[in-house]
Amino acid sequence: TALLSLLSGEALEDLPVWEALAVLLIFILLGIAFDMIGLAVTTADMAAFNAMAAKKDPVGKRAVWLIANAEKVSSFCNDIVGDICGVVSGASAASIAVVLFSNLDPELAFWLTLSLTALVSSVTVGGKALGKTFAMKSSTKVVYFVGRVMSIFHR
Repeated sequence: TALLSLLSGEALEDLPVWEALAVLLIFILLGIAFDMIGLAVTTADMAAFNAMAAKKDPVGKRAVWLIANAEKVSSFCNDIVGDICGVVSGASAASIAVVLFSNLDPELAFWLTLSLTALVSSVTVGGKALGKTFAMKSSTKVVYFVGRVMSIFHR
């Protein structure tokens, strides 16, 4: 996390503001997506995928593997990727704030930085809340999608 935060901070300082904001949005969306995946694999019903796996469907096989290893998958997605994206997005927001507000009055820069970090936190928390609701209601669809992506990259 420290290395990613350092690298993202250094990389974002050299980018135009709009590109840096796009990178920040990608970190936020990755955190939301991986939190959704982590929850979906813990709530999905394996029975929906057993028939697919029995028919040698690669998507079904990957989905069964995901659900059978839900504890590890959830830990990786939620606790590693999701949390790291949260930390890196906070560090990225701080780096962007330094670039944007460094030439302003210190008190104004403080309040603008605080507002930017609050906005990033709000989007992250709100996005994760919506994502978790979707993941619980549509866990089969989420696991199927992840299984499909995995089957593309798996030999």
